Amino acid sequence: MDGIGQAIWIILAIYMVGGIAIFANFWIVFENFYSYPKLEWEKKNWIWIIFYVVSTLSYRFAANSGVHIIYVVIGGIYFVRIVPFLWCRYGWKPSLMVIVLFYESVVDFIAQNIRFLFLDKMNLLGYAGIETDISELITEVLICSFLMIMLLLKRVNILRVYFTTLTVPEYVVLFLTCAANCTLQYAIYMGANIPLMKKLSVVSFGLLMVVVLYVIMVREQNTSMNDMIGNLSGPMKQITDSYIEMNEKSTELRRFRHDTKNLLLALKSLAMEGKIEQVVDYIDEMQDVVDTSRVKAFDTGNFIADALLESKAKTAAQNEITMTVEGNIPANRIEDVNLVILISNLVDNAIEAAKQVEGEKKIEIQSILKKNIWILSVKNSCVQDVIIRENRIETTKEEKESHGFGISNIERVAKKYGGNLKLSCENQVFTARATLMLMA
Repeated sequence: MDGIGQAIWIILAIYMVGGIAIFANFWIVFENFYSYPKLEWEKKNWIWIIFYVVSTLSYRFAANSGVHIIYVVIGGIYFVRIVPFLWCRYGWKPSLMVIVLFYESVVDFIAQNIRFLFLDKMNLLGYAGIETDISELITEVLICSFLMIMLLLKRVNILRVYFTTLTVPEYVVLFLTCAANCTLQYAIYMGANIPLMKKLSVVSFGLLMVVVLYVIMVREQNTSMNDMIGNLSGPMKQITDSYIEMNEKSTELRRFRHDTKNLLLALKSLAMEGKIEQVVDYIDEMQDVVDTSRVKAFDTGNFIADALLESKAKTAAQNEITMTVEGNIPANRIEDVNLVILISNLVDNAIEAAKQVEGEKKIEIQSILKKNIWILSVKNSCVQDVIIRENRIETTKEEKESHGFGISNIERVAKKYGGNLKLSCENQVFTARATLMLMA
């Protein structure tokens, strides 16, 4: 009985420390390195903390019970025991289940190597499976230490790290890759038959290739994103310049208002002396000051959009293009970067096409906001009607280029918000109509 009692206490100690380390690992990662929104904690959710503790402490007893069905049921619960807590804390998301499975597979893979390299040589005594339990405990503590170091470096602004959020299929591929390689390594160390190892090696290699291809595609996507960010440097400079100019105009207007009393006294003096012509000239000069001091050319309700449109209007005016803006643009329901991409590319395309027209050159921008639907329509004069097939311009290279700059970026933004981009051309008027579904 003494040996059994001692084994029980060892099991409880190992799984208690390991359970705390696992809980701490998930807490550190989700609270500091992921960006999941948090739900309000309710008292009834404590049941899942108790569930986590009970399932953690009961696993080894179920594994050593000799009853296969108990081991399978408790073992299955054990590997996902923290999922209900995560759902209560961060909302019901299928990806959380897969993240936990992926984490457990990584822990098993590392722990298996620790066991094979070190613990199997020590001939540890206590109970069946103690080598596996200790190797997993060491792994959990190492991961916890690593995460705490990363968190410390982040807190002191030495290293800014966040964990990317993958899709469920991506997590599944990573989980299967780790699981397959772990199983293959176990089969090799345990001296499994050669045909089994051959099959496992093929599966492992196939999954590894999927991961490699994914990494390559991600790098290409990052390169595309970098190019897109580089293309934003122009519009962002235009916004900055417009802000500086508006600030200067605002200062000048404040000065004018400050001198209004003196200006009116001078105007009254001229009127009393009957110098009507000078009064008219004086009023014209005052009107010029007011016009040049006008702070904003557009007032759509979105400061960034106003600044960007004012800059584009100046470019249009330099090319003798009349540009009008109608409607309000949402201020807080679309990311600023996506707003700049959308407006700058749509208007730049319109300017490039309209400036080639010999006669009247016009750009009409209309913003329609109805509840969660935002429609941004940009119409411009064009030299001739263009043929559009599958939302792509099918005509001469020159005309295609004049309309085609940034179309893919516009479509990317529209699709990100569950919308689309529709192109049309009729009676020498080209229309690009972007529809976005915005959050309430």
